[in-house]
Amino acid sequence: MSVPEDHPRQIDPRYAMYAGYASIVVVAILIFTKTLAYYASGSSSVLSSLTDSVLDSVVSLMALGSIYYAQRPADEDHRWGHGKMEGVSALFQSAVIFGGGFFLVLEAFTRFLSPVPVTHHMLGIGVMGLSIVLSAALVAIQRSSLNKAPSLAVEADSLHYGSDVIINAGVIIILLLTANGAPLWIDPLFTIAVAVMLAVMARRIGGKAVDMLLDRELPDAERDRLIEIIATHEGVKGWHDLRATRHGMGVVVSVDIEVAADLSLLAAHDIARQVESKILESFPYAEILIHVDPEGDTEDTRHKIQGVHT
Repeated sequence: MSVPEDHPRQIDPRYAMYAGYASIVVVAILIFTKTLAYYASGSSSVLSSLTDSVLDSVVSLMALGSIYYAQRPADEDHRWGHGKMEGVSALFQSAVIFGGGFFLVLEAFTRFLSPVPVTHHMLGIGVMGLSIVLSAALVAIQRSSLNKAPSLAVEADSLHYGSDVIINAGVIIILLLTANGAPLWIDPLFTIAVAVMLAVMARRIGGKAVDMLLDRELPDAERDRLIEIIATHEGVKGWHDLRATRHGMGVVVSVDIEVAADLSLLAAHDIARQVESKILESFPYAEILIHVDPEGDTEDTRHKIQGVHT
């Protein structure tokens, strides 16, 4: 989640935990009701929705565990803390979601070859309606929590549950169509469409996970905010080699600032501390490393990107 440019906020990891607990409760209810609906109706569309909820339970448990682990304080072996466990969790979620989509494709082809009549349409419609209400409520809780705790694990979970609303609405349409004489092949065709949606979602979640694990730079808007804070601070004559990456719910910021060459060490140190405090106002939970150089001295071993010095 991006830090709002005009509204600095404090991060409270407890909200990520609340969202994690809520997802476990909701998915348990959904699995129970969809299982009843599937055995009663025999619909592969209902099966696709049930499969999605079973996957939700796996990824939600993984997400909750990763949030717990990511909040562990830094120790002797992990001096940057454990925040990147959220990236590992999101990568795992993406693999599970992709695997579920593959299972649905296999099931759909089986149904194309051996169509199964759909029964108990109204029961399935009722269960899907309940699923939409619960999933929408959960997404609202998760998105609200992301404003207080920008957890990648919760963000990935929210993206998945958000797709549930679309999937369940589609299942209702399929059940209504088959109840009114639509051909049986429309049921497995929708299942394949769900599998494609899951694959797209898995790619998106996996991309975010890899970005965190490989220390991708923050989006331009957030880098620009950092640059504004650093460059406009009184006493800073220049800056270079800014690095800013996401680490769990926080960020890691490393930058070299230039100050007047005739300043005392204590005065230069005070400027660095002031810059650090200003950054923390907009980026709570940031790990900040500031190196001080005399004005005009920009060459050092931290400059690692050929041709890029910002």
